[in-house]
Amino acid sequence: MSNELVKKEQTEIQKQELTASERFTGMVMKEFQGNIGALNLNEYQKQLIRGYFIGIDNALKKAEEARVNKNSWKSTKEDDKNNLPITWQNVNMNDLAIAVVHHAKLGLDMQIPNHLNAIPYKNNKTQKYDIGFLKGYKGLEYIATQLSLYPIRNIIVELIYSNDVFEIVNKDNITRYNFIIKNPFDRGEIIGGFGYIQYVDESRNKIITLSKKDIDKRKPAYAAAEFWGGEKDKWENGKKVGKEKIDGWYEEMARKTIARATYNAVAIDPKKVNESYAYVIETNENTYENVIEGQVAEEIEENANKELIDIETGEIQDIEENASAETNVEETTKQNERPAF
Repeated sequence: MSNELVKKEQTEIQKQELTASERFTGMVMKEFQGNIGALNLNEYQKQLIRGYFIGIDNALKKAEEARVNKNSWKSTKEDDKNNLPITWQNVNMNDLAIAVVHHAKLGLDMQIPNHLNAIPYKNNKTQKYDIGFLKGYKGLEYIATQLSLYPIRNIIVELIYSNDVFEIVNKDNITRYNFIIKNPFDRGEIIGGFGYIQYVDESRNKIITLSKKDIDKRKPAYAAAEFWGGEKDKWENGKKVGKEKIDGWYEEMARKTIARATYNAVAIDPKKVNESYAYVIETNENTYENVIEGQVAEEIEENANKELIDIETGEIQDIEENASAETNVEETTKQNERPAF
């Protein structure tokens, strides 16, 4: 047997011994180097990328289940059906590799709740699926604290209700606040919220306040009632029969809005800003959320209120299928859907 055949067999054996997440990491590094240039990742960043594979793989599976489910709805017209399977073979791997590397370089961890979420969405121009990365509370806080110009001791985000007592206190060149929840069982209506950035040097402490009006102004243009509350179409037996008012998750969305405003108020150290930070920030997250929430609103309307919304990712999941999906967090994929890396 020639040396070339021996090497080929050894390569194939080594490839088979690698896990899917390890092969994904190798593919990401190869794609990034081919498109951008030299790449140096430490072991921790590679570990984060392996975790990204698991997160993205699960997101693709859930999105594919939702696609097949939607196509089966009686209310879905033939022209509105999505016939492009949401699998690894149909993902824009070039852009994904670049995004994965930049997010990993910032230290964002998809395995930590509320850090980073992957959301696949169809790019009609390329007829491929792009993977959007949506940062959660903890991810935004992590970036702010890690890249802050001044060391941060703590960041606090709170909603203020009409029965609460809140006042800002400026004394000895230090900004502090008094916040009293007089009745935790009846706090009244939401009137606003605040974020408090506590620095090691307390003279730099900062309070960001948003009234309810300020919060509502930041509501996405296509905000779904299931998120922000309000009116939505009422369905009976697969037909619209009028409107109904729902509470939604206004408190969660308001807290998220205040958190973003607070983390964005942290002064970033220019010396710590690198190409990865610039890449992640330049992606228009607000516009992306508008698109995602608009898709959610449209699909909820078509599905006649039979689905559950993941409030953190905006992903629609079938209630019956959701229970089994959460218990099936595996690193492998079905044989006919196995990624080609």
